[in-house]
Amino acid sequence: MSDGTFVKELKGAIATPAMVTVSGKERIFAPAGYADCTPKQATITPLAVHTLTGLVDYVRENRDGIVLGACLVHVVDHAGVDILHQLEEEEHFFRRHTFLRAGTELVGGEPFRFGEYQDAESFFVGLQSMFVATPARDEILKLVASIRENQVRETVDSGVSQAVNTASGVVLVGSTQVPNPVMLAPYRTFREIEQPASLFILRLKAAPAGDKPLCALFEADGGGWRLAAIQGIKEYLAGQIGNLIAIIA
Repeated sequence: MSDGTFVKELKGAIATPAMVTVSGKERIFAPAGYADCTPKQATITPLAVHTLTGLVDYVRENRDGIVLGACLVHVVDHAGVDILHQLEEEEHFFRRHTFLRAGTELVGGEPFRFGEYQDAESFFVGLQSMFVATPARDEILKLVASIRENQVRETVDSGVSQAVNTASGVVLVGSTQVPNPVMLAPYRTFREIEQPASLFILRLKAAPAGDKPLCALFEADGGGWRLAAIQGIKEYLAGQIGNLIAIIA
C-alpha cells in the first residue's frame, strides 16, 4: 500500500526488547537471537621502550603530535612508566589511552635470585654483574672468594652474624664474621636513576662434600626500596620533561 500501512504493520510485528516492572523490579525482556550491535571503539597500541631516555625523547620530539597538556606520565612502579591520555567522554566508555609504556622487563636477562641458596660460583658472578660496586659488595666478594670448600661452621651462629672458616692465600686459615645486615644496591630499576640501596641478610650453609658452601641473600627492608625507586624516577622525569607534561607517582 502506498499510504505506509504495510510498513507500520511490519514494525509492530517485529519483536524488540521491552522494559517491564515485575514485583517492583525493572526487568528487560528480549527475543531470542537479539544482540546489541555497538560499534567497535578504536584503541591505540602503546609504543614500548625499555629506558627512561626513550620516554623523554618521545615527549620532547612528539612525532605523534599528541596534546601534551591533555596527557600525564604515570610512574606505575619501580619498573614501569606510562604516558596516558585524559579520560574520554561517556560515548567512548571513559577510556584512557596509553601512548607509550617504558618497562625494565623489556631488557631481558635473568634477575638475581634473592631468598635462594646458590652455589658459590653463581653467587659470586651475580654479585659482580647485578649489583652496583660498593665497599659492602666488595667485602662480600672477598669473603666468598676466600672460603675453603665445604668449610662453613654452622655451630657458631648467633642469628645476627655467622662464623665462617676462610683461607688467606694458601697458608692462613681464620674465622671471619659474615656482616649482617649488609647494605647493597642491586640493579632493580631504570639505569638512568641511582639504584636504591637496601638491607640484606647474607647466609651461608654447607654444601655436599668437596663443594664450596651455598650462599644466599634475603631482603630485609620490607620492600621500602620500591618507594625510593618510584620517587627517584619521578624526580628524574620532572627534571627532564616536567615543563612539558604532568607527572604523577
